[in-house]
Amino acid sequence: MIELEQIIKEELLGVNNPKIKVETLNEYLGSLKVKELHKMAIFPAFIDDDFLSFAEVERLKNKPKKNIIAYVTKNLDKILESYIKIIRTNEINQLKIIIKNNNKKIIFGDLPISIHFLLFLKKFFIAKVEYDNKDDSFRVFIPEEFITILNNCFENKELLKLNKLNNNVYNYVKNVINTYGVITIDKLYELFEKQMFRINEDKLRHIITICSVYEEENFYEYNGEIILYSSSFESDEDALAFYNSQKMNYKKYSKEDYKNIANFQYAEKLKSYKKFVNYLYRNYYDISDIFDYIKNFIIYDYLASAQLSIEEADNNFRNNIIKILEVDDEEINNLLKLVKDIFNDYPKWIKRGNV
Repeated sequence: MIELEQIIKEELLGVNNPKIKVETLNEYLGSLKVKELHKMAIFPAFIDDDFLSFAEVERLKNKPKKNIIAYVTKNLDKILESYIKIIRTNEINQLKIIIKNNNKKIIFGDLPISIHFLLFLKKFFIAKVEYDNKDDSFRVFIPEEFITILNNCFENKELLKLNKLNNNVYNYVKNVINTYGVITIDKLYELFEKQMFRINEDKLRHIITICSVYEEENFYEYNGEIILYSSSFESDEDALAFYNSQKMNYKKYSKEDYKNIANFQYAEKLKSYKKFVNYLYRNYYDISDIFDYIKNFIIYDYLASAQLSIEEADNNFRNNIIKILEVDDEEINNLLKLVKDIFNDYPKWIKRGNV
């Protein structure tokens, strides 16, 4: 196993956690802390924007723990349904796999279960997760009462339809944020209305808000405007400073382009990119084995670096290309010219978004 990957698993999943055990619903809920139970109880009110339920749960703060457990037990259907409303659609399939293997040891890599989703299960107390670094395995325990409700959720067409809507909206939002780096919610709504489908602006804001709790996106309120910014900024202050320093004249792209930019695939549609690829395949034997490396760490590295410093990008390109190809100075210059052509065709915003 890659050492860094193991460290991440141990830190995030908790290699030294107590061994999980099979528990009844009361035992499971009773093992949670009061603040964890309160977080479970209030989640549906937040997802559904239900102020009456929110106030009811808030009043439980000063009640005995058994009162919160009783509330959670009574509203378990709503609680679990609220999670299904916001998880990524592909993670519904992961949850089905975990339910089928409830309380069984699973070797990482044997089944398509992501660390991200296991953390979600832990964070929202849907399950207890045990990680064993000796054989790189994990075990998940979900109470039977949870499983019954979740299986019903999988058959609920309206619930799955809402999940799909929230995913479609939020995936678009994330792609736009990753493209520009910083954008106001008003500008985002303008783009959304033209490219997606008509939706009330308050509804759009609410979907962004509820999904951001899961995805942990970044929001900042400034002079009455809500600013959304990408994770490439380290703080609100950095994003705000950048926003104030730029004219932020947003060039508009298609839905597919936003998606391709966010997924590092936009350049591949450019003629200059195809010209560079054809040149490599014509002049270098069996380049296919290392092409993914060239794409990610040569081409896209140049596109990112050149937006900050052409000189630094050129130097990085020269240093990196000689590590994988037998080239002299003349050939390096030929390859560099082809990459520069891609950069000249590539969208540039002098920003901190994705490239």
